[in-house]
Amino acid sequence: MPNESASPAAPYATPRFRLAIVGGGIAGLTLAVALGRYEEKGSPLKVDLYEGGPEITTVGAGISVWARTWAIMRQLGIYDQLAGEAVRQEQSGAEEQPADDTELKPAFVLRKSDWKREGFEFGTVMIPNGSTTMHRAEMVDVLVRNLPPSCSIHTSKKLVRYTEAVENGSATGAYVLHFKDGTTAEADVIIGADGINSKTRTAMYRYAHERDCTGAQMVKKEECDRCKHAVPKWTGTVAYRFLIPTAKMREVNPALRALQVKCPMSYGGKGKHIITYPISHGKYLNWIAFVTIPGGEGTTYPKKWVTDATQEELASHFPDWEVEVDQMISCVEKPTLWGIHIVDELPFSVSGRVALIGDAVHAMETHFGAGGGQAIEDAYLIGLMLSDSRVTLSRVAEVFRIYEDIRLPFAQKVVKNAAKVGRMYEFRYPGLYDGVPVSATSEEEELETTKVRLHELSEAIQELWKWQWGERVEEHWDEARKRLERAMQEGDVDTVSTEETTRCITTYNTFRQALHTRHTQWIVENLYVDSQV
Repeated sequence: MPNESASPAAPYATPRFRLAIVGGGIAGLTLAVALGRYEEKGSPLKVDLYEGGPEITTVGAGISVWARTWAIMRQLGIYDQLAGEAVRQEQSGAEEQPADDTELKPAFVLRKSDWKREGFEFGTVMIPNGSTTMHRAEMVDVLVRNLPPSCSIHTSKKLVRYTEAVENGSATGAYVLHFKDGTTAEADVIIGADGINSKTRTAMYRYAHERDCTGAQMVKKEECDRCKHAVPKWTGTVAYRFLIPTAKMREVNPALRALQVKCPMSYGGKGKHIITYPISHGKYLNWIAFVTIPGGEGTTYPKKWVTDATQEELASHFPDWEVEVDQMISCVEKPTLWGIHIVDELPFSVSGRVALIGDAVHAMETHFGAGGGQAIEDAYLIGLMLSDSRVTLSRVAEVFRIYEDIRLPFAQKVVKNAAKVGRMYEFRYPGLYDGVPVSATSEEEELETTKVRLHELSEAIQELWKWQWGERVEEHWDEARKRLERAMQEGDVDTVSTEETTRCITTYNTFRQALHTRHTQWIVENLYVDSQV
């Protein structure tokens, strides 16, 4: 993709405002597609998308797509394209199911594997439509193909910070984006879709801390009770990632359970678990081994967030596990090691005409496979509202508050439940099966008691997964529409933003001062003339 695309906003109408999307990942791309889908003729936005890398690409491998996300893809008109890239269960293809389908289908298989005997499948999570998986790059490709001509793409533009634009010593009400390459760009509205290490979020919280927090000069943002939540924190868990070619895996064990199951599967054990699922039309197994470091949660991760690892290092974490685990590890040649971080309990996600979406506001553990889906929900909702021609620049801040009120609490609940369910996968959630051998008079009694405890665990896991359909994504759209309509009706006389008010006052004061100076000059000149008469 070229560094600068030749696709300016439509020339036939003056844009309502200039919108900068920071980040060309799933969140930023979905937002651009949504804006193009719903943009009203004669009422365009000037949209510029800034990507830090040299091209639009993606980090990571597999992604799960659930019914909530498919509902949005239908609305965006790219459902069929995306469904064509997906790996689905037999006779339960996502494209065959209506958006409001309530039939429960397998979505996640639970297996106990941390013993030398054959693994035991103790539960299957059932959700509407079941599961669909694909490679992240495949989703990104579909989104890129559907970007509107009105969206200009700028690559190799890594944001460092944003500031308020100033002209002749006064704020203009616009923002200036400062990039690592030394260049700048100006926008009226900024949406940070720049991931867990978001520079948009860093700048937003720095300014908010300096403006709002008592003793901000004495207390660093990272130590402030409110603003410290803007700093990503380590979960205490690391993940070894690798794509196993399924052809190679079949050579080792053609009957491997992970090859038979078409949905995500967890090989669980005490403090560790492995997730597998097929992607790229079954060409690969997306393979992730999670290892929780005792006492690690809340501390500083001691390494780079992503580094290379070895097969030997990986294998050392899984001694005495079932044979299938050993067989899979034998195919993991050069894994990468990831320190799993999250953004949790962020107190706000908007400030003025700057908003955060996706991992920039609610980066979560991967245990629901929901991070990408939640980013898409953010982007769709905010894009839906900004596309309304009645949303002028002075109303953007109100639109952002509606977005924050609806999306922030919901997404943060998903973050917390993802952490809970991850603990359950690893037999370390209080009050449930903890992986410790149960006392029994015989091996048979021990096994049966363990199975009963594991059944209780599977029911608890199923309960946590109900968020996927308990609160439908369409309810968020309806609530946003109602609140937007109410805001429009209450504000028929356009409200003026604080920045615009400041600019008007500054302009008036400048004019008054100039008038006063000219009047004084006139008096002096005339008095001088009179004195000569």
